[in-house]
Amino acid sequence: MVVCLVNLSLLWCVCEADLNDISQPKSFQAVKLGDAVTIKCHIDSTARVRVWYKLTTGRRLQPVASTDMLYNLVTFKEQSEHYSVHSNSSSSHLSIYTTTWEDAGMYYCGVMILHDIQFGSGTYLMIKGAKMISDSVIQQPDSKSVQPGDSVTLSCSVHNNRCAAEHTGVMWLKNSDHSAPETIHSSENRNDSCQRSESGETTCEYNFVMRSQSSDDTGTYYCVVTSCGQMLFGNGTWINVQRDAALIKSDNLSPTVIALTLSTITFGLLTLLLGWTLCKNKKSPTAESRSSDVSLEGNQRGDAVIYAAVSAAPRSSSGRAAPMKYSESTVIYSDIRHCQQV
Repeated sequence: MVVCLVNLSLLWCVCEADLNDISQPKSFQAVKLGDAVTIKCHIDSTARVRVWYKLTTGRRLQPVASTDMLYNLVTFKEQSEHYSVHSNSSSSHLSIYTTTWEDAGMYYCGVMILHDIQFGSGTYLMIKGAKMISDSVIQQPDSKSVQPGDSVTLSCSVHNNRCAAEHTGVMWLKNSDHSAPETIHSSENRNDSCQRSESGETTCEYNFVMRSQSSDDTGTYYCVVTSCGQMLFGNGTWINVQRDAALIKSDNLSPTVIALTLSTITFGLLTLLLGWTLCKNKKSPTAESRSSDVSLEGNQRGDAVIYAAVSAAPRSSSGRAAPMKYSESTVIYSDIRHCQQV
């Protein structure tokens, strides 16, 4: 009995996990350095524990806060005076009172069921400073056009004389007209990609290879550098994935051309249908006539009458054919034979 109850409980938890609906309405938010910001999350779930996590530029998932809905208890990982969480039955909103450079990153809202966490789509928080695009972060190339299926390599050089390489992280951010900004790659802090000059300046090279490009990959890719708590953006690289010529040609067709093509096809089909109908109607009377003739012939066979006309005019004694003259006394007999068919 106990085993059965445990199995039912697990099944209920799994079903509940499938029915969870976590929605973060904004996938991207930008705020000035030092301002307050609220990241919203809507939850349709009866889960008891709700959590907030942050994905840093170093690709580390760090817990920010958790809320026990049963006791209305909020627990922060650290800096409880820096964050606040407001939760009710249908939402869980994370607020940051005074933003710093360290607050930049991707924030995920989630619910905890047993030992599993189901997250929302995430919200990227960008901190806007006096100069976000830094001269010390150089991206190459500025732009590039590629064919579908090709590969492209993005390069980012970071020049820094104040922060060591082990305290520098790089993240690649994609921005396009068709989707919200999203984090697509993060480079680990590796000393082997960095060189230190005699003047004490450290230069780090980060490459990002994108393979099998498609039209969905078109957009601007930014190199985002976190160095000693400060976040800087590169100038960006515009990647244009060219579309197939056939697709471009079909897209360039005007509505007038499409309408004329459709009307021509429709007219052709109607012409064929009309010709077929006329041909069918033309054959129908001939068939009926033939059936009538056959029916009449069948009736005549049932009671056949043969008519034979005999002329009984007198013949001349000579072999010449004399002209026949008829008088009122001339008699003409007609022989009629009747055949009855059984």
